Amino acid sequence: MKFKLVSLNLSLRRADEQIEFSKLSYFWGQMGAGKSSIARLIDYCLGGKIQLSPALQAEFVSATLTVELERATISIERARDAADVLASWEDNLGRFSIVIPARVAAGEVIPETGVETLSDLVFWLSEINPPRVRKSKAKADSKVVRLSLRDLLWYCYLDQDHIDSSFFYLEESAEFYMRLKSRDVIRYVIGYHDERVADLEAELDQLRANRNARVASIDSLSQTLTEVGIESEAQVAEREAGLHDSISKVNAELEVLRNGRREDQTTHAIDELAKTARGLGFDIAKLDANVEELQVIRDRHVRHRNEIDMLGLKFRRSAEAREILGDVAFGTCPRCTQALPKRPAQCCDVCGQEDRADLADPAEVAALETDIASRRAELKEAITAIDNNLVRLRAQRSSLLLIKEKAEADINRALAEQDSAFLSMSLLKERERAALEAELASIAWLLRLPLMLQEQREALAQIVALEQAKRDALKQARTKAEEDRTSLNRFASYFLDCLARSGVPGIQRNDHVELDPPDFYPAILSSDLNDLTRSTFTSLSSGGKKTLFKCCFAIALHRIAAQLHAPLPELLIIDSPMKNISERENRAQFEGFYRMLYQLNAEELQQTQFVLIDKEFFAPPSNLATGVTNRHMQPDSDENPPLIRYYRGK
Repeated sequence: MKFKLVSLNLSLRRADEQIEFSKLSYFWGQMGAGKSSIARLIDYCLGGKIQLSPALQAEFVSATLTVELERATISIERARDAADVLASWEDNLGRFSIVIPARVAAGEVIPETGVETLSDLVFWLSEINPPRVRKSKAKADSKVVRLSLRDLLWYCYLDQDHIDSSFFYLEESAEFYMRLKSRDVIRYVIGYHDERVADLEAELDQLRANRNARVASIDSLSQTLTEVGIESEAQVAEREAGLHDSISKVNAELEVLRNGRREDQTTHAIDELAKTARGLGFDIAKLDANVEELQVIRDRHVRHRNEIDMLGLKFRRSAEAREILGDVAFGTCPRCTQALPKRPAQCCDVCGQEDRADLADPAEVAALETDIASRRAELKEAITAIDNNLVRLRAQRSSLLLIKEKAEADINRALAEQDSAFLSMSLLKERERAALEAELASIAWLLRLPLMLQEQREALAQIVALEQAKRDALKQARTKAEEDRTSLNRFASYFLDCLARSGVPGIQRNDHVELDPPDFYPAILSSDLNDLTRSTFTSLSSGGKKTLFKCCFAIALHRIAAQLHAPLPELLIIDSPMKNISERENRAQFEGFYRMLYQLNAEELQQTQFVLIDKEFFAPPSNLATGVTNRHMQPDSDENPPLIRYYRGK
């Protein structure tokens, strides 16, 4: 992944400072000159956090980093304490400038690109799709998340504060989520997370989202059908037929009213409505009684379930206690500590009763656990069925209550109008027919709900089947990728080569590097079969060894990335590789490490840019000096100026 630093411009209170970068930029000198601040400001412009030195606290305003990417050269300006950056670039489509979050996304910034943060913008301008990995490696249903530029930069910027205290979050003491992300970076670089795996994970993530949407839709439709008392197409057809019969009956009654003599009509609409209201009141009271009875049964089931849970817990605790104490021989009373009297062979040493500790055998415990689970499942199913019936009954009650309220309103209207028996009955039947016809006209949408529900269930079944097929294919793709250990073995050999060339004490070229998935935490094993020691970052007692150990691992990863053309930024910033090493007392390690870097810079890592920061300068051999620049920095010096040339202070 092309990632070439061009320059870093600092906007200060009284002046600007411009730092140009070469193929290998070496900053060295005395402490307090601002050497480490250069690396920290680069990281700050790329979305990192920064602890300002006293000089920067007094003078720093903003920083602008210019980086050459695959598609364009981008300038990233970040002001002091800012959460956003101003990114500017020019390509064949024109010149662009946008304000974009440095880390935390707040929506798409460039339409139809998926660019939400600076990391996304860098990948987009590098013509690389952001790598995607599963958030949880233990759950098959875990959603897919992105690996950000910040994650990749863990292996591109070795900062002074943590260079000897943490190993890329791979050690067991590291935060769990960070450890998984770091492993994902290695898998991504060495090819374990190849394009086929990435594509399948993205497809599986989309299918998972579709499945969740279908399940939510099915639940919503089922709830709607339950509330209106409809669960199948047959029930809708049955209600439709009932409405036709009711309309026919009302039409017949209207026909009788029209053909008969008005004086023969003695039943008033008020009497008919009152009779209907009383019947509805009786039905509502019956529903209330059924609801109350079901609620009592539900409460009884819930209490029973809780009792089963409690009894099961007590039994498990008792069984565990008996298992723990079964082999304990008591010589004294556990309460008063007095000597216990002699007991018969089959009696408890403490209470003198028959010893029944053998009752809690594993088979009995397993059988009881199965019975508890079975009974609990039955109660859960019964409670769910009662809940569904309660929803249906309450929906029926609400419907009947609305009809009753309408009947009572019609009674009040009939009393106010004081119509004759004939006219009141005619108006009543006309209104009843109109209501039935309106319900019949609107029932068509109810007929669609069961059909929609069936369609959703069929679509869900197809998604589940396709999801399982994709999951199987993904498992095979991962297995195939991880079965090929060629890249991993080469990575391990590069690591050992870097350690040996750097002259790390105690490590020989014929030693063996143990570097295995899923943790990728390296260990060095001696070639002597009688030597069983394992050298890891954690077990190394020397701070200098830890520093070189970590540096060599990062260099080895860049070597394998260069060979595989992996999308790792072609940048390696190492701040103080000799942090715990004396250049005089450990001259072989000092010279060996830098000689190795110069050789790799001229050979295998020709496309990788180095930024080195240290106390002393080791000049490259004349045949390896191409592209190497150095800057000597001293505080309060005009000849070898510090980072802020005019600043004189802490």
